[in-house]
Amino acid sequence: MQSSWRSILRRRWLLALIALATLWHAQRYDFFCDDAFIALRYAKNLSQHHELSYNLGQRVEGFTSPLWVLLVAAAGSLGVPLVAAAQLLGGLAALLALWASSRFWDELEPQAPWLALVPAAGLAVSAPFAAWALGGLETPLFVALFTLALAEIARAARVTDVQGGFRAGLAVALGTLCRPEGATLIAIGSVVLCLPMPAASVPRWRVWLAWLAPIACLVGGYELFRLAYYGYPLPNTFYVKTSGEGLWQRGVNYLAFAGSELGWPLVLACALSVGYVARRHPVKSAAEDARSSRVLVVCTSVASAIHLLYVARIGGDFLDLYRFLAPLLPAAFCCLTSAGRRLFAELEGAKRTAVLVAAACLTLVHGWHQYTLAGRASRVADSSRAALHLEPLGWTRSYARRWQGIGSWLAKVRVQGDSTAVGAAGALPFYADLPNLDLFGLNDLEIARNGRLIGNRPGHQRFATLEYLLAQKPTFIFMNPESTPPTSGRLRYDRYWISRGYLPIEIRVERALCDCAEPFYHQFLVRRERADSLRGRADVVVGSVIR
Repeated sequence: MQSSWRSILRRRWLLALIALATLWHAQRYDFFCDDAFIALRYAKNLSQHHELSYNLGQRVEGFTSPLWVLLVAAAGSLGVPLVAAAQLLGGLAALLALWASSRFWDELEPQAPWLALVPAAGLAVSAPFAAWALGGLETPLFVALFTLALAEIARAARVTDVQGGFRAGLAVALGTLCRPEGATLIAIGSVVLCLPMPAASVPRWRVWLAWLAPIACLVGGYELFRLAYYGYPLPNTFYVKTSGEGLWQRGVNYLAFAGSELGWPLVLACALSVGYVARRHPVKSAAEDARSSRVLVVCTSVASAIHLLYVARIGGDFLDLYRFLAPLLPAAFCCLTSAGRRLFAELEGAKRTAVLVAAACLTLVHGWHQYTLAGRASRVADSSRAALHLEPLGWTRSYARRWQGIGSWLAKVRVQGDSTAVGAAGALPFYADLPNLDLFGLNDLEIARNGRLIGNRPGHQRFATLEYLLAQKPTFIFMNPESTPPTSGRLRYDRYWISRGYLPIEIRVERALCDCAEPFYHQFLVRRERADSLRGRADVVVGSVIR
C-alpha cells in the first residue's frame, strides 16, 4: 500500500512538472485575442450592471460560451481585472485539461498509470493548446471538459452507480455550457447508458436520473433563461455563422491545411490508433476494463467525427492555430500511446525495436511540426495563411493592441451620448467603454438576420446595410480599422459620408495607450456636430465640410 501511494505521488509530481512546462510554453506566445474582449464586455456588464448584454439595455446573446462569461464575471465581481481574470482562468483550465487527459488515460489503460505522462507531454508541447491557454477565450476549458466528459461517460458505463452517472452528466452539462458543440456528448452519453450493463449495485433508472439531473438543471435551465431573457432558442452568433455560401468547401480546406501543418504522419497514426485500440483488448485487463476501454474509444471516435463535421460546416476558423481542433488532442495522444503500448506487448524481438523507432520518429515529427508551426503563426503576415484568409497569430496580437489603443484614446475624449460603430467588436469597444454597433452582427439582432452577405469568413459573413448603420446615428464610424500607418496621411474624403453628416478625422495613438512598438495614426468618421469639439487637439486632425 505504501509503495502504491509513493507511485501515485511520483506520477503527480511529474504531471505537475509537465503542467509548469505547459504554462511556460503558453506564456511565450504573449497573446490575447481580440474576440475575447467580447466575452469580457458581457462579463463586465454582468458584474457591474447586472445585465448579461453587450450594450446596456440591448438583450442580444453575442457570445458562445455562457460558462466562460459567468466565470470571468465572477472573478471580476471579486475585483480581479478582467483581462487578468481571463488569463488566470485559462491557465487553470489548461492545468485541468492535463488532469482530464490523465483521467482519460486511466480509463483507457488502467494497468499502465505511468504512461499517462506521455499524452500529457504531447499536449504540453502542442502549439494549438499552448497558444490558446492564455489567449482569453474558453478554448482550454472546453478541451478539459470535452476530455473529462468522455472519460466519465466510459466510467459510468463501467461502474454503473449513481455517483458515476452524476459525474458524467455534470461534466457533459458544463461542456455544453462552455461550447454549444458539447451537446454532442449529451446524445452520445444517453445512448451509452441505454446499452446493456454489467451487474450494477443500483437500478439502471437511478443511474439515468443521476445522469439527466445536472443536464436538465444546467443546460435546460440556461435554455429557459435564454428564451426568457433573449427571446431566441439559439445564440445570436448561430444566425451569423450559419449564413453565407461555400462554407463546406472553406471548412474542408481549413481541415486539410491543419492536417498538413500538424503533420499528416501524426494525424494518420492517431486515426489508425483509434481503430486499433477499439479492436484490441487492454493488455492483461479484466473484462470490465476491456469493456470500458472499448466504450471510451467508440465514444471518442463518434464525438471526434461529429466535431470535425461541425468545424467543416461552419467554414473552419479565421483565427490561427486551430483552436477548434485542440479539444481532440488529448484523446488522440492517449489513443496513440495506447496503441503503441499494445503493439509493443504483442510483438517480440526486432518488431518491438521497430515500434520504439516508430514512436521516436513520431515524437520528433510532432516536436518539429509544433516548432515550425509556432514560428509561422507568430508572424504578422504569412503567404500560406493569406491564401485561406487566416489571421496569423502575430497579426491578431498586434491589432488587438492597436485597437486597444484606439479604444483608450476614445475613452479620453468621450462625452455623454457618444457611441461607436465597428466590426472589430472586441478591444476597441471594450476600452472605449461606449455603446457599439457591431457591424458584423454578432451582437446585433437585425444584422445577424438581415445584414448584407459579404463572404464566408466565419463570423464575418454579414455586414450592416448603410441604411441601418445611418439609422443608428453612431458618433464614430470605423470602416477600416486595420489601417494604422506609422505616419500621418492625407485625410480621405468621401462625398457619400459628408452628405450624410460625417467628416473624416485622423488621430495619433501614443505607445502608452496600447503597449505598441511605436505610435500610429488612424482615420475614421465622426458626426459633424461632434467634430468641432475635437478640433484644436494636438493629436487630432479633423476634416472640413468643404475641401
